[in-house]
Amino acid sequence: MNTLLQWFVTSSVLILAVLALRRLLGGRISPRVKYALWGVVLLRLLVPFQIPMPNLPTAADLTPEPTSLTQTTIPILPSSYSMEEVEAGQAPNLYLNDQGQVHTANSTGTVKPSADGQRAVFSLVWLSPAQLLLGVWGAGAVILALVLLGSNLRFYAKLRRRRTSLDLDDCPLPVYTVESLPSPCLFGLFRPCIYLTPQLTLDSPTRAHVLAHELTHYCQKDHIWSALRCLALALHWYNPLVWLAVALSKRDGELSCDAGAVKALGDEERIPYGRTLVSLVAQRSLRPEDLLSCSTSMVEGKGSIQERIAQLVKHPKAKKTALAAAVVLLALAAVFTFGGSQNQPEDVSQDGDASYWDQVQSAQSIQYSPPLYSSAAFPDAIADADLLEEAKTLLSQAKAPDSSMLDADWTEPIFSAATISLVNPDNSMSRYYLCNLDGRDYLVTPAQLNAEKYTPVAVFSQDAGVVESALAALAALAQQQSERNAAVSSEDASSSTPVTAHMVDQAQRLQNLEPDQIQSVYGGPYQKDSDLANSILTTLKEEANNLIPTPEPHLYSLWEVYLQVDEENFWELSAGTVPSIVAVRIDQDTIYFQAPKLYDLIRQWWTPPENAITVTTPAVLQTMDQVLSEEKVTLQSSSDNPTVDSPAQLTALQRLATFDNQTDGSTVNIYGYDFGFALDDLSNISWTGDAWVDGQMLYHPDSTYHHLITVEQNGKVAQYVTTTNDFPLDPESYASHTQSQLSLGEYATLLLGLKG
Repeated sequence: MNTLLQWFVTSSVLILAVLALRRLLGGRISPRVKYALWGVVLLRLLVPFQIPMPNLPTAADLTPEPTSLTQTTIPILPSSYSMEEVEAGQAPNLYLNDQGQVHTANSTGTVKPSADGQRAVFSLVWLSPAQLLLGVWGAGAVILALVLLGSNLRFYAKLRRRRTSLDLDDCPLPVYTVESLPSPCLFGLFRPCIYLTPQLTLDSPTRAHVLAHELTHYCQKDHIWSALRCLALALHWYNPLVWLAVALSKRDGELSCDAGAVKALGDEERIPYGRTLVSLVAQRSLRPEDLLSCSTSMVEGKGSIQERIAQLVKHPKAKKTALAAAVVLLALAAVFTFGGSQNQPEDVSQDGDASYWDQVQSAQSIQYSPPLYSSAAFPDAIADADLLEEAKTLLSQAKAPDSSMLDADWTEPIFSAATISLVNPDNSMSRYYLCNLDGRDYLVTPAQLNAEKYTPVAVFSQDAGVVESALAALAALAQQQSERNAAVSSEDASSSTPVTAHMVDQAQRLQNLEPDQIQSVYGGPYQKDSDLANSILTTLKEEANNLIPTPEPHLYSLWEVYLQVDEENFWELSAGTVPSIVAVRIDQDTIYFQAPKLYDLIRQWWTPPENAITVTTPAVLQTMDQVLSEEKVTLQSSSDNPTVDSPAQLTALQRLATFDNQTDGSTVNIYGYDFGFALDDLSNISWTGDAWVDGQMLYHPDSTYHHLITVEQNGKVAQYVTTTNDFPLDPESYASHTQSQLSLGEYATLLLGLKG
């Protein structure tokens, strides 16, 4: 059972790592390299064993211990016997040992005393929960394997019944045409063949494109990889990440084959090859059974064709640095997921260094800070007497660590650690990292990044779930303290956090700031003129004397403006949900000001310019209303975002390019647009990806460039399609970001063709 759990955890972690690599380096590595990343995932999915790596954190350490599954049994046919019957030998399979204890002679049974100790209860054991789960996994794997096998055998029988041989002297593989074949494909594990639709019987450029694509599949051994993917899917049928990995690897395989086919055909065939893809996708729609097929279809529906056309247009070239980064990061991910730490010795009972426990008992307050990746925030230290006593009791449960852990490598665990800060009676602070290593939670000092050496001072016992209950309770106490402090009046809050001399010194640095000391002012999605930057600098100097204590409750930072003071340092000005209060981060310090003018200027920096909407054509504006309705539905359907009741508001709409169609008198226009949502509560918003809020308090789900491509004729929009890019689709940007002979107008026409 433990092997299956480790297999699930490590393969899931590796899939997530590859997904992150694809997102991080997608446009800077070649399609073949991107496709090759899945080879490591496939190996992990087919090999269940771990490689022992002592003293090295691995993904296997994230696997929960299945003790409750393996130790708990499911008894059947319980029988109760009195102790007199046991002593007289009248209880089958039960006997008394020399110490008078009841035992069973049956290797498949268990015996327990009754509550009053007067009877012995004997039960036959059938299966443990772990055995049941293994049985369910095995049954699911066998069923899906049979479904996969049956589906592919039926497909092969259909091909054999309907195929007609096509003699092609220059093709190294047998080629057949098949009636009712949805798409050209390569099929066959031991004797692969190319199967074409009847429309491709005659020699044509389209047939040459298809054959080049399928031969690239053969050269990449995709007919073998497809079978192995199906095997991995059967073994990991319960893991949705594996289904996602299979789907994405098939898509990346098609992108890789597109690149290989164009290389074989010649770069001059790039544009005709793209037209072939568009023509074939109109004849083919994605089917659920495609994921279970071992064939390599050239097109799999409209879902991925836009990405493939974009690749043909951009003609990306791999960067050596990105390739090296991909190899290094993938190697680290492979080591992390294939490795398995050896069992560490249990900690011994010892008094250890008593300074930690003394600090806990004498602490005036305790600050709990979750890991950096956590979305939770507890800005207030636990200081109320009742809450503080509970926190001290929880932290005192930690024991001294084993001496063998003193030389452990804490580099990786530190980056996912929580922080515990103890305020001592002399107002000094003792900080500890709370991190996990080899399945156990340690308190480590010093609590600062880039330390030369980290030393564990205490470890939480694993008995009876003490670790989870203690940490969860500590977070709950911190939340209670924050809620109490939020209810306190601003006057009480100010008196509890006085302005310090150090804060005054930092504020004086702002007052002495001269404009020529600032190299640049930047931040936000919009280009701003120098007048606004000068206004920010002037107002900062004016309001830098309005220093206030740290506000309560905690401020949420929504807008930031950065001042570059030299080559390595910058100061951050931020404003949030509390009007007129601005936070300024200098070096490692954050100070707060009552600065209403500066607050408004920072929001103005993030506000869309007045000329952001320059299109007045009624038909285009009406089309944008439909597009924004679709954007709202997309946001509502996302599990990471709250329900949106208000409509999307257009914040930018400008025409980027226009092309005349001399044939029918229509015009193809490319517009760039942006939009936002007015939400009542910003605290529950998902900030994953590039979500942001503008100075008008409109929530933007992402920061990509949105485009509307239209066909307009006689003042009406006859056809439109939307697309997103990492650069604006104006002629200048398009030319600088692509290396294809396909013009911007041809690219727009291809995208519009998908709607035909």
